[in-house]
Amino acid sequence: MPAPLPWPLLLSALLSSPGMETPPAPAAPWPAVNAPLTVASVTFPKGFGRKRIYLDAGHGAPGNEGNSSVTCEAEEAHTLRVAQALARRLEATGHFQVKLSRGPGERPPYADRLQEAERWRAALFVSLHSDARGQGVNWEAAPGQWCARNDLAPGYSVLYADDAAAPLVARRMRAARALARRMGEAGFPPYGGEDYVGLYAPDAGQAGAFVSRHAPGRRIFVLRKPSIPSVIIETHHAWDFEEAARWSEARTLEAFAAAVTQGLVDALGGP
Repeated sequence: MPAPLPWPLLLSALLSSPGMETPPAPAAPWPAVNAPLTVASVTFPKGFGRKRIYLDAGHGAPGNEGNSSVTCEAEEAHTLRVAQALARRLEATGHFQVKLSRGPGERPPYADRLQEAERWRAALFVSLHSDARGQGVNWEAAPGQWCARNDLAPGYSVLYADDAAAPLVARRMRAARALARRMGEAGFPPYGGEDYVGLYAPDAGQAGAFVSRHAPGRRIFVLRKPSIPSVIIETHHAWDFEEAARWSEARTLEAFAAAVTQGLVDALGGP
């Protein structure tokens, strides 16, 4: 009788036997190159109608370009590109009427944007941004082009403020939670908030949603000032190389638009 195989050789023989397949390695989480995103099929409740959404391409105000990404792209350029793509997809559903805060070459002040949204009687003011988190280090993104980089804090966040009358706060919170939930379901990772301490507190009911805790006098204008519900979506960490690269892909914009669309339906479609 032959001697039994040592355990490592026996395991190898079993796994290579006919009918025995090695289980696939789990997919790396987004924003890894091969990480999947889900483009949701959006459903609208009966009687949803057509809602007005004021879509703010964050920054792009006089003297306010926003952050500079890992490839030295200005935040105002990123937010305009994402806002234009999102607006097209929202309008295409037939259930949303969208007004963009600015177009190419336009630099309206934030106060003008807010007045326009309120005069238009928007159901929701959604401001798009990207984060620059932690401590960036200089790296050469292209020959002679030095940008900041920090690959340690990827993820989205949805921000709102609770310093208003209870009915308005409830609508802000409902929108922030719905948008954060749907982005998570699409495969975008929620940011944990490690660099938000003292500025935003994690929402008690939804990962990726945060409530403003800025000191009085330093609170974010588009969160505290509007008389209509308002939220900020921080799409990603602009200094993270992989994440910034994924946000240049059409698939990312498509998945984001589907998630935001369903989040808006959740926020605006009920009692």
